[in-house]
Amino acid sequence: MSVRCTQCGASTTWDDDVGSAVCTSCGSLVDPSQSVLTSSLYGHQNDTSEPSLWDSSASTTLKSFRVGNNWDLAGQGKESRDRKNAVSTLAMLLTNPQLFGFQSHPLSLRSPCPTITYAMVEFIKSLAVSFNAPGLSPRAINLFNQVKAASNFRWGQKSRSVAAACLSIALRESNRPDSLRDIASVLNVPPTSVIREFTYISSTLNLTSSLIDPSVHISTLQAHITSVLKEQHREPRLPDILVKSLRTLCLRSVANTATSLSEVLARVSPDHDVLRLPVAPTACGIFLLALEAENRAVMNPLGDLAQCLGTRCHVSKAVVMARYKTIQDEVASWVEKVPWLDKYDSKKGRAKVPKRLVVARGLKDVIQFQEDIWQQQPMPSLELELTEDERKEDQCQSSQSLELASHPPKRRKLNHAVAQATQFLLNPLGTPVTISSNQKNLPSTASSYLPLATYILTNPSTSVTYKPPTRLQLLALDRGGVQENQIPDDELFAEGEFESLLRGADEVQMLRNLFGWKEGEDQSEADKTLATKRKRKTKSEEDALAEDDDIIRGTALSPRKKSRLNMEALAQFMDGHNDDDLFQVGGLDSSLMGLEEVIHSSDVDINDAPYDNFSMDDNVSITVQTPPPTRRRRSNMMRNTEEVDADEEVVIDGWRPPTPDHRAAYSRYEEEYD
Repeated sequence: MSVRCTQCGASTTWDDDVGSAVCTSCGSLVDPSQSVLTSSLYGHQNDTSEPSLWDSSASTTLKSFRVGNNWDLAGQGKESRDRKNAVSTLAMLLTNPQLFGFQSHPLSLRSPCPTITYAMVEFIKSLAVSFNAPGLSPRAINLFNQVKAASNFRWGQKSRSVAAACLSIALRESNRPDSLRDIASVLNVPPTSVIREFTYISSTLNLTSSLIDPSVHISTLQAHITSVLKEQHREPRLPDILVKSLRTLCLRSVANTATSLSEVLARVSPDHDVLRLPVAPTACGIFLLALEAENRAVMNPLGDLAQCLGTRCHVSKAVVMARYKTIQDEVASWVEKVPWLDKYDSKKGRAKVPKRLVVARGLKDVIQFQEDIWQQQPMPSLELELTEDERKEDQCQSSQSLELASHPPKRRKLNHAVAQATQFLLNPLGTPVTISSNQKNLPSTASSYLPLATYILTNPSTSVTYKPPTRLQLLALDRGGVQENQIPDDELFAEGEFESLLRGADEVQMLRNLFGWKEGEDQSEADKTLATKRKRKTKSEEDALAEDDDIIRGTALSPRKKSRLNMEALAQFMDGHNDDDLFQVGGLDSSLMGLEEVIHSSDVDINDAPYDNFSMDDNVSITVQTPPPTRRRRSNMMRNTEEVDADEEVVIDGWRPPTPDHRAAYSRYEEEYD
């Protein structure tokens, strides 16, 4: 099972050349500490034409060079024997040069020796393989031979430095600027010697090295920061406050910002001096700016972080900080061109906002602003001078392309009824039968192939036996709905079904004779009777509403309040006006307390027994009966009252409301405020 990448989480694949698993998305190594062990006896590469001391592609199968049954094992051929003899001779030459007539070490000589030249070729091949660039060995060997011919330098350590410089030039030409210090460490030579030879070869052969994008080192710096955060017990160790800030950042986003900044720097300021300086310190400075841009604030202490990044690229902290400040000044000049960003304004050598903070807050906006400007630039148009025949042919091709674009091929309409039926049979209850758009306009007999089967499979067996499907149910399953646009009115009944529901002439005559209807009786009389009943019902409802409205509204002396009392009679009673009108021939005025219905009612229940009696100055007594709790309890509060003599005097001043008996079903407070 492949290991997931620690940077982006993508899958990885094993690469034998680097001795580690490589991410298929970002190219990061799962274990960057692995190294590939090589030697001068490394095998011959197929992309080179030079011979090799050990050819791994040579045939190792058994073969017979002689007549008979004598077979040679692997390694017993003539080519293998010559290869072994060459290696042995070279080893003896390096260990005992006196056996071959040399008074001193052969590598210290200026005169060319075929054996020594052959050994240097193998040495350069092995060095290229160790940097996973075997295809660049021919270019490095060619540069080495040109330098050897131009300046007859000594064999020995100088030749090793020249070989390292030649390989570095080949790597830079292929846009792989491997550090000179890395090559020097592999060869165990001083880095200054390799750098000196690199400059000498470039000037001698008049080579112009192309500018290298600093983004090639961003992935290396990202992996280095990740390993430092994971292994804090190892040197170089960062301060705790810096580690805490770095752990909150997304290093993948930091790498993307650094890559974008390097691209914008090369596009906006192609003549800047920082692009002609060594690339590794420039990449460290760009990565520091990207870290602060992701943090939206300055990162302190910055010197320790610069030293940590410089350790990986074999540069000092001072060089990294110098590149950081140079690129920071360039980005600050870009910030001035963005309208919505804060500007760096220094007065008398001081500023309210430091330049580092201004650049950290506006770096991402500056990159996006420059990208938008780049995308809005018009693309160059190509105009060719064509002959008359070529112009006509071009016009014909353009017209044909326009016709093809204006009339795209029609998509073939496929009938998915078989697929729908298959899915329906697999899951009848969970898969609805859908009708395609080209089948909705067809008649009901051709729009679906399984209307009856759909109903049988989706309904219980009992309903199929005792209740056959109706036409509306079949149409609903057939059309996928019961809307008017899906099932028109003329399709609700089958042909002749509606006429079969109407009564025939014989049946109508039989019903007339049965109910006594006259022949030719107009229906208008029945309609008139029905209209009269409706008018009466409407009038009675209006009267009831008016009566309820009078009770609810009351008078000007009474607020809008629902009450069981006749408020007009109560107002006259309380004012003391028209006292003579309070008593009539039949006794007390029936309008008082809303008792007119009780007095004039002739169907009083004889079995109703009075509950309470109260007297008025021992001369007038009114019996109030509480009705049983029925539906019309509120409208019939008092069922009966005694007659009062009109000649007797009634004293109102000493009267007070009686206390209801506990035997009553409800009290007068409930009657009043219900």
